[in-house]
Amino acid sequence: MTEVRGVKWLSGYLRSKLQDDPTLRTVAIRGAVSNYNTSARGNLMFALSEDTELLQCFAWEDDAVRFPAELKNGAQVVATGRISTYPQRSSYQLVVSSVRLEGVGDVQKIFEELKRRLAAERLFDPARKRPLPAFPFRVALVSSRRADGAIDFVARIRDRRPHVSITWCETSVQGPNAPAEIAGALARASQLDVDMIVVARGGGSFEDLFAFSDERVVRAVVRASHPVLSAVGHTINQQLCDFAADLHAETPSAAAERVGSETQALRQRIHQSGDRMQIAVFNRLEARRGRLERALTRSRLNDSRLFLLPVGQRLAAAVERLERRVGATLQMRRDRLQAASVRLQRGDPTLALARRGERLRLAGARLDLASSEIGTRFRRRFDEARLRLAGNDPEAILQKGYAIVTYDGAAVRDAATVPTGGFIRARVGRGTLGARVESIETDGNERSG
Repeated sequence: MTEVRGVKWLSGYLRSKLQDDPTLRTVAIRGAVSNYNTSARGNLMFALSEDTELLQCFAWEDDAVRFPAELKNGAQVVATGRISTYPQRSSYQLVVSSVRLEGVGDVQKIFEELKRRLAAERLFDPARKRPLPAFPFRVALVSSRRADGAIDFVARIRDRRPHVSITWCETSVQGPNAPAEIAGALARASQLDVDMIVVARGGGSFEDLFAFSDERVVRAVVRASHPVLSAVGHTINQQLCDFAADLHAETPSAAAERVGSETQALRQRIHQSGDRMQIAVFNRLEARRGRLERALTRSRLNDSRLFLLPVGQRLAAAVERLERRVGATLQMRRDRLQAASVRLQRGDPTLALARRGERLRLAGARLDLASSEIGTRFRRRFDEARLRLAGNDPEAILQKGYAIVTYDGAAVRDAATVPTGGFIRARVGRGTLGARVESIETDGNERSG
C-alpha cells in the first residue's frame, strides 16, 4: 500500500532533490528579461523567457546591487545561480547570484522600433487626444470576461458608479490571435451607442501583454469613434496602446475611478444650491419680521398692543401660514432634488439637468415674486391699520372738542354711575378739569343733590 504523505513533505523532498543535483547547483541561463520588479527590501524579481518558455528568477539585495544598471525588461542576459523551489507556489526558480548583459531581446527590439515609427506618425501626440466625457452613462469594455483586470474594473464601477452600464466587447487578451481580435473588438465598440471605450487587462509578463502593442491594435485605438481609456498591465509595463489611447490608467481599478469622476461633485453642487435657497428664504422672512416688529415699537400710542393686538394676531397668523407654505415648498424642492439625484444615476443628465436648472430658476423667480407680493400686501394692510388707528387716536378726538370723563379713575359711560356731589375729572384737548356733580339727567329725568 502506498504511504500517504503531506504537501509539506513533497515540497521539501522536491526542494532537496533540486538543490542536491550537482548540475543545478550552479547554472548559467540565457534569456530575455521580463516582469522586472524590485521589492521594498531591495530584493529583485524578474523572469527569463525564450520562445514560449518562462523561468522565474529571484536575487537577494546583496547580489542585485552588483547587477548591470542596464538590466531591464527586454534585455538579453545570462543569469548565473542555482535552482531552488518556492514552496508557497509549488514552483521552481533560479536564485541569481550574477548577471551578464548580452543585448536587447527580440521582443523588446520590435517594441522599440514600432514605438519610434508610430511616434513619427504622431499617433501618440497629446494634441490629437480627446477628453473623456464628464458624465458617462454607457461604457464599452474591450477585454476577456476571464481577465482579472476586467473583473476588477467591473466590480469597481458597480461599487462607485452604479448608474454606468457596461457593454462587453469580448476578445482574447493574449496569444497569436489576440491582436486581430482586440482590433476587431475596438471596431465593434466604435459602432455602439456608448460614451467611451475602456481597454482593460490585468498584469502579466512583457510577452503576455505584447498583443496590446501590435500595430493593428494601436491603429484601431486611434480610429475609435469614442474616447478610449486604456488600462493594460501596470505602469512599468506600458504597451503601445496605452500611449495611443486618449487617457492611460495605471491599473483597471484606477481606470474605474477615472470614469465619471465629476458625477459626485455635481450631486454635491445640487444639494448646496438647495441649501443656499433655503437659507435665503429664511433670511428674507426674518428681515420682514424684524421690520414689522420695529414698526410696532415706534407707535406713538401709550399702549399700542391694546389697539394693534387684532392686527398683530392676523399678521402673526399670516406669517405662520407663509412659513408653513414656504417650508412645504422647500421640502417639495428638496424631495425633487433628491429624486433628480436618483434619476441622475439612471439617465443622461445633459438634458435632465438643463430642465431641472430651468425649473429651479423659475421656482426661485416665483418664490421671489410671491415673497414680494406677500410683503406688499402686509405693508398695505399695515398702512390701512395705521390710518384707522390714527383716526381713532384719543388725542385726535380730544382736539376736536370732546372730553374723556373719569370717576374714581374709571371712564364714565353712564351718568347714573356717578352720584350727585361726586368729584369727576374731564380730560380735554389741552389739560384736565376737575368738577363736582350738582345734577344728573338720565332719559329726560333730572335729579339734584
